Amino acid sequence: MKSKSLELRCLLLGTVASLVLASPALAEEAVSQQSDIRIQSQSLETAINDLSAQTGIVIVVPAALTYGIRSGTVTGTMTPLEALSQLLQGTQLTYSVNPQGAVVVSRVQSRLPSGGSVGIEGGDDSDVAVLGTVTVTGTKLDPLNQLQKGATDSLTGLSLSLLETPRSASRVSDITIERYGMEDVDDLLSAVPGTFTASFFGVPGNLNVRGTLADTYFQGFKRIENRGSYSSNLAAASYVEVLRGPASPIYGPGKVGGLLNFIPKTARGDGQDYVDSIGGSLTATAGSYDKSVVTGELYIPAGRGGVALFGEYEDSGSYYNNINPQHTNLQATYVGELTDKWSVELNAMYFKESGRIQTPGWNRVTQDLIDNGTYITGWDTDIQDTNGDGYLNYEEIDDVVGNNYGTSNLRQIAEYYGSSLPEFALDQGVGTTKLDGSRVLAAKGDYNDTNTFTAYAGLERTVGETGKLRFQAFMDKMDNEKFNSFGFAADYEAQAEEVRASYGFKHDFGSYLTTDNVIGIGYRHHDAKQYETFLSGYIASDRRDLSVGAQANDRIMAIRFDADGKPLWDSRYDMEWSAKSVFAVSDMKLYDRLALLFGWRYDYYDAKAINTGETVFGIADKWVEDSDGAQSWSASLRYETAFGLTPYITYADSRSLESTQTGGISTGTINANLFISPSELKEAGVKFSVLNGNLFGGLSYYDQYRRQADMLGNVDGTTAKGVELEVHWLATDNLSFEGSVTSQETKVDAPGAGKGEYLQVRPDQFGVDNVLGYGGTFAFNNAGYQPELADGYTLRTIPDTVFSVHGTYTTDVFSVQNYRAQAGVTLGATSVSETGGVFPNDIVLPSYTLANGAAFMEVGDFMLSVNVDNIFDERYFTPSAEVYKEVAVMPGLPRTYRVTLKYQF
Repeated sequence: MKSKSLELRCLLLGTVASLVLASPALAEEAVSQQSDIRIQSQSLETAINDLSAQTGIVIVVPAALTYGIRSGTVTGTMTPLEALSQLLQGTQLTYSVNPQGAVVVSRVQSRLPSGGSVGIEGGDDSDVAVLGTVTVTGTKLDPLNQLQKGATDSLTGLSLSLLETPRSASRVSDITIERYGMEDVDDLLSAVPGTFTASFFGVPGNLNVRGTLADTYFQGFKRIENRGSYSSNLAAASYVEVLRGPASPIYGPGKVGGLLNFIPKTARGDGQDYVDSIGGSLTATAGSYDKSVVTGELYIPAGRGGVALFGEYEDSGSYYNNINPQHTNLQATYVGELTDKWSVELNAMYFKESGRIQTPGWNRVTQDLIDNGTYITGWDTDIQDTNGDGYLNYEEIDDVVGNNYGTSNLRQIAEYYGSSLPEFALDQGVGTTKLDGSRVLAAKGDYNDTNTFTAYAGLERTVGETGKLRFQAFMDKMDNEKFNSFGFAADYEAQAEEVRASYGFKHDFGSYLTTDNVIGIGYRHHDAKQYETFLSGYIASDRRDLSVGAQANDRIMAIRFDADGKPLWDSRYDMEWSAKSVFAVSDMKLYDRLALLFGWRYDYYDAKAINTGETVFGIADKWVEDSDGAQSWSASLRYETAFGLTPYITYADSRSLESTQTGGISTGTINANLFISPSELKEAGVKFSVLNGNLFGGLSYYDQYRRQADMLGNVDGTTAKGVELEVHWLATDNLSFEGSVTSQETKVDAPGAGKGEYLQVRPDQFGVDNVLGYGGTFAFNNAGYQPELADGYTLRTIPDTVFSVHGTYTTDVFSVQNYRAQAGVTLGATSVSETGGVFPNDIVLPSYTLANGAAFMEVGDFMLSVNVDNIFDERYFTPSAEVYKEVAVMPGLPRTYRVTLKYQF
C-alpha cells in the first residue's frame, strides 16, 4: 500500500508530465540544454529527483524500479539525458523519450542467464508509450555487469553499494563467472585481489583471503568448514561476493581474513521483477582429459513470484593420475510475495562429489625437481606386505621399525630424540628420472566422498516506509569419508543450524543526518564428529616412488578394525557447541557526505567435546566443557566526495571461534580456554567512480592480526600487511578491462622456543641424506624447535605479489539468417610471484604467468563458447598448505580447453 507522500509524488509527476506532453517544444529544449549538474552518491530515487530539480525536466519512473539501488556521483556540464544515463549506468534500467518529449525510465528488456524473459514492472506508468531509446555516447554498456552499482546488503547487512562499502570488497557476477571460465573458488584469483590459495590437498575448498583461511557463507550464513573435503563449485551462483576482513556483525564473528558469500540463482530478475514465463537452458561441456559436464536450468513463474531449478552432473577424467572427479549439484529456490507486505525466499542445495581424491601432489621435493623435473627414484624393501593383501598394516610396520608408547617409529620427531633408521633407506631402483606433472600422490583405492545439503528460509515484512522485519533460518550438513594410502584416513560428519531475527529501519534527524540501522538476535547450534587416523605416526608420504606408482610396500592401511568390526581411529572427536547472539549495525551519514558505519556483536558460547580415540595426546574419554562470551565491533569512517572518490578508514576488533576441519571445537582448545580467538584489522583506502562512471574500483592498505590455536592447544599468531587494487574500466560500449594487484606479506609471529605449529619436513631438513630417509617420516612437533623459526617467520606459501588483467570485447548485436546474434572474446593473464615453504633460503617455487582466453558466439537461442586455460602451457607449481608445505608441491595444470554448447528457451 502506497504512502500518502508517494501518492502525492505520483500525482505531481503525472500532472507535470501532462504539461510536458502538451508542450513538446519546451520539453525537447529542456532535455537538450547543457547545465552544471552536481549529484552525489545516494539512493537512485533521490538522485533522479535531484536531477529533475536541477534541470527542470520531468522524469517519470515507477518507485519499484529504483528500490534498493544506489546511484554513482555525477558532476560536470552536460545535458540532463547524459546525466540520467550516468545515473542509470549498471542498474539494468534505461530511458526513452517519446515524441512529446517525456522522459520515461523503464527496465531493460533482457533474458536471464538461462534465457527466461524478464518483464517490466511499470507501475501506474507502465502504459506510457516507449517509441525510441536514446543512446548517449558518454556512457558505456556493461556486458559483464562489472560496475555493480546496485546496493547490496550481503556485505555489511545494510543497503550499501560497493562504492559506499568502507571495506575492500569484490562482487563477481554469473556472467563474469561464465565468460572467464571460473569453475571453483581457486579461479577467483583472476578477478579478486588477495585470494591466492595454496593447495589444500588439491581440492579447492575454502578460499584463502589475505593469507588466512576465509569463511564460506550462503545467503549471509556461515557454512561448515571445508578444508579440502570437497570442491566449492560456482556454477549455481547468481553471483559471489568476497569481503576482505571480518564479517558484518549481523553475520557472525568471522575470521579476520575475509569471507566468500554465495548467492544462489533465483527466479528474481533485476530489481523486484520475477520471470513472467517458463524459461531455462540446457548446457553441455566437453574438454581436455575427458571433461564432461551437463547442466540444466529452469525458471517457472508462480503467482507473485517464481521457482528456479538448477542441476549439474560431472563425470570427468583429470590430468592427474587416479583422480576422476564426479559430482551432482542440485538446487531449488522460490522467491515471491505473499502479500503487499510479506515476501519469502526458500533455497535448498544438494551436492555430492566423489573421485576428487585429496593429494599433496609431488613428494620427494628438491630444487632440482622444481627447476628441471629431476626426480629421485627408488624404494625401500625392508618393510614388506607379508600377508599379501596389497597394503602395509600396523603389525607389518611394527615388526621392522617398532613403536614407542603406541606411536610408530616410522615417524621420527626431533623433540623426542628422533633420528633416521637404517630401514628408511631406499635400497632398490635408486637413481633419477624426469617426472611428469600428472604423476601425483594418489592411488587406486584412495577415495574422497562427500555429501552436503544446505537450506535457507527467509521471511520479510515491510513496516511503514523504511522498516523491514526479517526472520531467517539456515542449516548446513556435511558427510565426508576419505582414505589416502600414504597413511591418512578420516570420517567427518557435521551439521549446523542457525536462526536469526532482525529489524532494519531508517531514521532521519532533520535534513542533515540520516541513519540506516539493523538490530537483531540469533542462535546457532553445531554438532560434529571428526574421526581421523594420523597421530599414531603410521604415515609416510615419501615412501612411494611416483615414477613407478603405488606398490604394496608403500600403501599403508590407515583404517583398522577391532574384533567386532568397529573402526579404530587415532582421534575420535565428538563435539557440540551453541551460541546466542545479539547485534546492531548503523550507518550514520552527515549532510549526505560524511558517514560512520558502526557495528557491534556479542556472542555467548557453550562448548563441549570428547576424544575417545586410540592415540590421544591430552584428555581422553572424558567430556570437556566450557562457556564463555565475547564481543566484536567495527567502525568505519568514509567521505563521499562530489567528484567520485570515497576515502575511508576501518578498524575491526573481532572474536571468532577456533574451529576444526568440521567446524567443531576440540578438547584441547576448550580445556585451554583458547576456543575464542582474537583478531584485529586496520584498513584505509579509497573507492572511485570516475570518467562518467566508466572507471570503477578501489585501493586499500591493510594490517591485520589473528591468533590461531590447533586441536592440541598450540598457539600461533599471524600478522599480515598488504596493498590491494581493483579496477574495472568500460573503455567503449564494446571493450572493457578488469585488473587487480595484490602486494602482501604474511608472517607467523614468534612462537618461542619449543612452541608453534607441527611441521613435517624433508630428510635433508632433519640432517639426513634424502636417499637414506625417504622410507620414513620426519617432523618437528613445534616450529619453534628450529632456531631460525623461533623468532617468527614469513609464510612463503602466499606470494608477495599477484597481478591480473583481463580485457573483454563484445560485438554489437547483428543478424545471422534473421536470428539475433552477438559474439565476444576475453583474454587475460595472471602473474604470481615466487612462493615456497616457511624455512628461509630453502626451496623456491618460481614465479609464473598464466594466460587464459575465452570466446563466445550467440545466435538465436544457441550459444557456443570456448575456454582455453594456460594458453602458453606455462610450467608452474602451487605450494601445499598446512603440515605438508615443506614436503610437497602441486604441479600446475598444462594447457586445457573446454567447449560449451548452451540452448536457451
